[in-house]
Amino acid sequence: MNLLLEQLRHWRRTERLIRAVWGGARLVAILGTVLALACFADWTADRYLGSETWRRVLNATWVFAPTAPTAEERWFSDHMRLAHGFRPPPAAVIDDTPGWMHAGMTVGQLALALGLTYWLLVRPWLRTPPIDDLAQHAEKAIPAFGHRLVTAIQLNRPAARTQGMSPALIAAVTREAGQLAAAHNLLRLVDYRRLGFALLVASPVLIGWTVFGLAKPALAGVLLRRQLLVSAEIPRGIQLKNVSEEVWPIGAEVEVRYEVTGAYPRPWFTDRLRAEHGFALPPPTAGFSGRLRVEPDGQPAEAYDLVYEKEVPDKPGAAYFVTKLPPSSINFGFSARLDSGRTRETGRVRFEGRPQLSPDGDALTAELWLPKFLGTQPDGWPFVRRTDGWVRGDVSDALPLAQIRVDAKFNKPVRSARLVPILREGARERDFVPSAGDNFQLPRDIDTDRRSAVWLFPTNEKLIGYRIELTDDRGFTNEVPIRRTVRMLEDRPPAVALLPESTRHPDPENYHGTSTAKLAHEWGDRFPLAEGGRVMVVYSARSEQGVGRAAVAYRVIPKGVAPDAMPPEWQQVQHPRQDWNWPENKKVFRRLPLKPVTANLAAVGNYVPDLGLFEKSWQGLSKFDQFKVNVEFYSQPSPNPEAEPAGLEAGGRYMFEIDGLQKTVPDGSGGFTTAKLEVGDTVELYVEAFDKNPTPGRAPGYSQEARRKIVVTGEEAGVAIKMRDEQNRQLQLQDKLRELAADQADLFRQTTNAPKEPEKK
Repeated sequence: MNLLLEQLRHWRRTERLIRAVWGGARLVAILGTVLALACFADWTADRYLGSETWRRVLNATWVFAPTAPTAEERWFSDHMRLAHGFRPPPAAVIDDTPGWMHAGMTVGQLALALGLTYWLLVRPWLRTPPIDDLAQHAEKAIPAFGHRLVTAIQLNRPAARTQGMSPALIAAVTREAGQLAAAHNLLRLVDYRRLGFALLVASPVLIGWTVFGLAKPALAGVLLRRQLLVSAEIPRGIQLKNVSEEVWPIGAEVEVRYEVTGAYPRPWFTDRLRAEHGFALPPPTAGFSGRLRVEPDGQPAEAYDLVYEKEVPDKPGAAYFVTKLPPSSINFGFSARLDSGRTRETGRVRFEGRPQLSPDGDALTAELWLPKFLGTQPDGWPFVRRTDGWVRGDVSDALPLAQIRVDAKFNKPVRSARLVPILREGARERDFVPSAGDNFQLPRDIDTDRRSAVWLFPTNEKLIGYRIELTDDRGFTNEVPIRRTVRMLEDRPPAVALLPESTRHPDPENYHGTSTAKLAHEWGDRFPLAEGGRVMVVYSARSEQGVGRAAVAYRVIPKGVAPDAMPPEWQQVQHPRQDWNWPENKKVFRRLPLKPVTANLAAVGNYVPDLGLFEKSWQGLSKFDQFKVNVEFYSQPSPNPEAEPAGLEAGGRYMFEIDGLQKTVPDGSGGFTTAKLEVGDTVELYVEAFDKNPTPGRAPGYSQEARRKIVVTGEEAGVAIKMRDEQNRQLQLQDKLRELAADQADLFRQTTNAPKEPEKK
């Protein structure tokens, strides 16, 4: 009996083992297939999610297609942004296998594994047939047992109900069953075909995973770890490294650049053909491009081509791929895909203003520092002139040998600030190239915060303007030119004017110096010149470069001598500007320098410009002696010594004596001789004035018209004076009559227009 029970128990254990193998094979096949599908889904999502193809698919569906915001939504967004500075975060971009997908696949596989383990392993194990069922199955398979096998097993159990049964009969049945079991091997009844089926079911999955693991060990390991929710990056054949500049100037074309390594198409073969054989074929990378996704802040995303640029120098196997974006001022994030490669992290570009002038109203000012030959202020500094447009940085009427001071304020700290003067040569402009000693391109002074600078540079006769070039710490420059105009004052000689001859007294307190007596003393240029007399020269001169000195340029035109009979130099010289720089012995016009006069105005009174005298120049002098007073050259003081230089205007009076003048006349033998001045000869004179500019060879200025006087006799001069006095008396009488008539007319109007008395009620 023990042998029989041992065979049945062994049979049952074998059955359980076969069921476990068969269930395990199916479990491995199903879970391996599901795991493979999950890994493939993970790899596919990682590869294609976020790609342009995927986005086009989503946009083609009515569920996931983006919808335009309504007017109310746009108003609310603008209100929140403008009133509260709130910007909604950009929509999330799915560019990787989502976490929920990872978690769902992992949880699903765990649930499936638990369910299949129970269904394919635990349940079949628990439902293994008991010994009685196996004995019954053996009786059916071996008819010789009859019913002895099951009967013997059941009757020999301790709890068997054998009351009323013959023990001898039970022992006989048990003996016969044991003899039959000893004669037959019950394990031959086990169905071993399920082991083959198990091998057939599990082998494809196991072989598939084995081959994949041997072929792609890194990828297989990463995919399996990702199924266990371990963060790991799927290896790719192409790697992208962002090497773009993070900060760009506002309004610039941005270049997003990636350094690409890995299995991208190499252009070396085409380059070799082009270099060695002249084949002008496009490189293989010309058609191999990726996509760059740009997400401006608060704006919808955009896509651009990421194209091959060039190989990375000194780095074999690497190349630059670049995308040039249009000018913008909105910060944005970006990510890229190139075949199997893509970026793991989102790049970022932000914009920063270029260096420019500060928005303050006085961001750029320019002052003209007058040249030192005009003198200095009481503290020793040059005089400063602010012309029209100085608050904008423009300079007008700039003087030679002056300096221009430019003060600039910037909108941000700068690394370098350079001022470049601009010269005009003909129709072209060029930058001024300084000599070794000029260093005014560099700021004369930069503030500690590097937001302001000061330049001081000299003027030039060809100077037309300047520009300022700024560079900040990031290397940004001011593309919008900071250019201002400099207008040089026309370099003209002093303006000289001959003033009317006048015998009016310079003291306004004197009767003959009042305005009513002015007409009686004004001669214009008709004051007669008697023999041995004087020519009254009253003049004024002005120059922005100061009036440094003056002289009387004169000559004598002899009476009755034809111009072509004079020496050749007389024929070609008709104005003193034609011979001012000739040698002294060849000049046609002679020069009489006018001596500078210094005066104590408190003692001599104010200067009277239209008379060329001081108010007290004639004080205590007789009428005859008054005409001997000379104020040859008086440089007028500054009306504001603190801000304006002196000597910009000058003038005076000089009584030019003709006694002793010589004239040149033909001697009758083809030569020339000198003779004393006679009645009928003409004295011609100009006033010649030089400015203070020390540059050698500067031409003088002249009075616009000459003063020409014909020498007359004393009697003729007296008659002319009397005739003019009579004319003046008549003019004064006419003026008096007109004044009386006007007074009478006013009186008549006052009488006729008397106010009426008010009416009585």
